Amino acid sequence: MTSTNAKILLTLLGIGAIVAAIFLVAKPKNDSCKTLQAEINDLQVRYDDLCEKEKHKDELLAEIEEYNRQFQEELVNYPADLNQESFVMFLKGVEDAQEFDNVSVALPKPSTFYVLGEGSAADGAAVDEETSDDQYVVETTAYAIAYRGTYEGLKEYLDYVANYKYRINLSTLNIAYDQEAENPIDECNGTVTLNAYSISGPDRTPDVPTVDVKEGKEVIFEDITGGNRASTSFDADEGASIVANHTLVVNLVNANSDTSSGIIVASNESDEATYVTSTNNSVEDLDISIEEREGKNYIKYSLGSKSYETEVLASNVTIYVKSSERVNSDDKNGVNVSIDNSTGLAVYIKVADDDSSNPRFTLGSKTGTVKVY
Repeated sequence: MTSTNAKILLTLLGIGAIVAAIFLVAKPKNDSCKTLQAEINDLQVRYDDLCEKEKHKDELLAEIEEYNRQFQEELVNYPADLNQESFVMFLKGVEDAQEFDNVSVALPKPSTFYVLGEGSAADGAAVDEETSDDQYVVETTAYAIAYRGTYEGLKEYLDYVANYKYRINLSTLNIAYDQEAENPIDECNGTVTLNAYSISGPDRTPDVPTVDVKEGKEVIFEDITGGNRASTSFDADEGASIVANHTLVVNLVNANSDTSSGIIVASNESDEATYVTSTNNSVEDLDISIEEREGKNYIKYSLGSKSYETEVLASNVTIYVKSSERVNSDDKNGVNVSIDNSTGLAVYIKVADDDSSNPRFTLGSKTGTVKVY
């Protein structure tokens, strides 16, 4: 190789080394410097923002405190969960306060639709329910309810919902009337849909429902009327023999009839000393207790403060309910019967001629074997 070619080759190698140094060292360093400068610029903007906020620190802390107060005030309008027992007690409160009966209620499972800080899903779909304990989660459910009651009772029901301690949204309301009824507005029925909401999260404690509804059957083998599934001597004639021979008679008639008392309960119809009566023209609580004392069985029946007690001489307790059709909407007479039977005697009840659409006789709480014909 000539000295000239060697010089040319060395020159080319030098140029290549310079180019390689630019691409492998200088350019990455330059890109890194640009990235670092961009970060410095961002941090400078944040620093300037924080410095500005520092000047208004007290104002911002006051605003945060006010927002937290408003948030807590809003939280108390919602329960911490959608407990079914609590909603059942809400429905019971409606029935206790108004002329309004819940015929049927659907209790669906709640769904999560909003998480504070994440928002809600698109198109109303439920959001991911995998949430942490420090997040506030909103759940909702819709209760479909079929009801019956009076028009005044319905208005009072709507007021009850509007003023309930927790927010409930009434999304649908349908009302139907029986045009053939004497007073259609006293016999309306329909459906409503209630949307309830809950917010769970930090320091939120679910309500403990106060359930004061008596449990149903103590004996799971009882039939739907409260009687034991085992056959009895009264099954053959559907309790018709109780009419002629009974321990107790309950007479239910129109309070405005010629009878001075619309409700008469007696252990001996020919002896007025055994009568317990009511002239209130209302549904009365008839409490019947049967207990054993010193080897003998006694039955006590009470209407309000009036009561009478007598010995039971038969091998069972038979009650004849002699009812009647209601005359009009002003005819309110009826009894809600509760039976407390601590003996081994069975109780058989024959109900005759009761009003088919609005019965005067209803059986409430009971203990022991009770069967209604």
